[in-house]
Amino acid sequence: MKKRLFGILMVMVMVLSLLSGCGRAGNNTGEDSKPAGSDGAGESTADTASETGPKKYDDVRLKMLVCWNGGFKTASDQYNNEVAAKIREITGITVEYEGIMMNETEKLNLLFASGDMPDMINAPYWGGNGGETAVIKKAATEGRLLPIEDLLPNYPNLANAYDIGVVSQSYLENDLDYKGFDGHRYILPQETPGDDMGVTNWAYGVFVRGDVPGALGIDPASIKTSDDMYNFMVKAKEYGFKDVNGNGCIIATTYHDGWDSSGYSINFADKKFSNYVKQEDGTYTYNALTENWINRNLFTWKLVNQGLLDVECFKQTDAQADEKVGNGTALFASAQYGSVINSTKLTGLYSSRPEMRYIPVGPMTYRDGQPLVQLEQNGRAGSPAIVFPTSCSNIEAALTYLDYVNSEEGARLCQYGIEGDTYTLNSDGQPRLNSEILARKAAGDSSVDDELREKGISYILGRTLQADKRFTWWGETNAGDADAAPPEMVEYKEARPVERVNGYPLEGLVINYENYDIVKKFAFEGTTMTDYEQRAYFADTQEEARAILEEYQNYLLTQENGIFKDYLKFVTECANSRDDILD
Repeated sequence: MKKRLFGILMVMVMVLSLLSGCGRAGNNTGEDSKPAGSDGAGESTADTASETGPKKYDDVRLKMLVCWNGGFKTASDQYNNEVAAKIREITGITVEYEGIMMNETEKLNLLFASGDMPDMINAPYWGGNGGETAVIKKAATEGRLLPIEDLLPNYPNLANAYDIGVVSQSYLENDLDYKGFDGHRYILPQETPGDDMGVTNWAYGVFVRGDVPGALGIDPASIKTSDDMYNFMVKAKEYGFKDVNGNGCIIATTYHDGWDSSGYSINFADKKFSNYVKQEDGTYTYNALTENWINRNLFTWKLVNQGLLDVECFKQTDAQADEKVGNGTALFASAQYGSVINSTKLTGLYSSRPEMRYIPVGPMTYRDGQPLVQLEQNGRAGSPAIVFPTSCSNIEAALTYLDYVNSEEGARLCQYGIEGDTYTLNSDGQPRLNSEILARKAAGDSSVDDELREKGISYILGRTLQADKRFTWWGETNAGDADAAPPEMVEYKEARPVERVNGYPLEGLVINYENYDIVKKFAFEGTTMTDYEQRAYFADTQEEARAILEEYQNYLLTQENGIFKDYLKFVTECANSRDDILD
């Protein structure tokens, strides 16, 4: 009898043990995974911070490559700073970030070819089949990325990444759920709007050093056309301005790799979404085949040829641009206003020489005279994104980390730091930076951003934020906006607002062309168009520049036995196939 009872007890113990093991496996805690620390220490556990909180790991360390040319500033100690330590206290996870100083597409190609990859990669994923997007799609289809569709439902702050309004219908169908992925999802879109208030106004434009208009007697708000812009630049060149060090100036520049030289010629653009143009007979052609495309590039040729546009700008880094703009050496800069303002804060020019602060030109107009806006689909049509290479040592820990920093609590920690140290709550329960920090920010003291970054503030959220609800949560998008945002930035965003439009972009349909893979290879992938354009910019004469641009047009029309002409017939069919087309 005793033996029988003992046997029954043993069976019960074994069953309970099996049930306990099954329960742990279902928690998606990655118990059997090792963290990314080089010593392999820190095995993950099945503990949770609370019944509904994030899973708690045992010192899992992961690495993210920030694949944006120009580097990425972090705290000097990414493990022990206040924010990282608090995240680790709650989740048991630390992520360390590394930037790059080279072309993004080239870096991605090197990564996937070598197999020497980090746990996560943050990179551009603008959609379509060019540049970084093509490399990432290829990596996914070749098995170099981990699928995440089965895991995402376990992470509530990431689960809405694919909602329409957060992303656009076309981006979802053609890029996030690209048909080559065979039903898998590999891409976590980032910097998307969590609601209408989360749509980022990027504040693109051309900006001029603040003392230039007064010296020339020109109202910068009167500059609306390309001719206006050209004449403004010519007068600035003739005046002989000096930078803060007393050196001669260059007239106009951009940031990395010529971003965004198109701002100087924006008056040639139409208010539209696609790169296809409806002609008088109702058929569609490609923008690069039009005379307007040639004229726009010839305008840039004129700027380069006459010494108005910095010849180095098409190959320079953001650090070089920071120096040129930050010292007032460039009289004009075309990019996002935030980049320009930041350059002047890095050097101290913003606070020491307020008369030299860069101010907006225009805003300019479209070709038909309409004022420029930031035209957006309902939901982002392309975005930065996070992908997870097969080298990711703990995918569930990576998603747990991202889920936490995208919660209201985690995002507040990453943006404001520790309550009582760097911020307090106002009467509405919203976080606000301490008064001393706000005063320094308002005065343009860039060192305060360095000090906050050393505490872990801002850099983490900058590369992990998914569906942005910061304004809805806190009444301001960036820390200090409500009290210390540069007034010139606030005014400019009002002058060049966001305009959201419902509809389906033509580009989302043309990829269904039966030989699209052939067309995209010679027409849309790689740098062929950019190479021709830049050759034209540096031509000795306008005639030579035009010949180079026409050579590119001929190239498009003659590749693969002239297939591009048949492709354009399909584009026309697509444009007429539905009533909600955005062309």
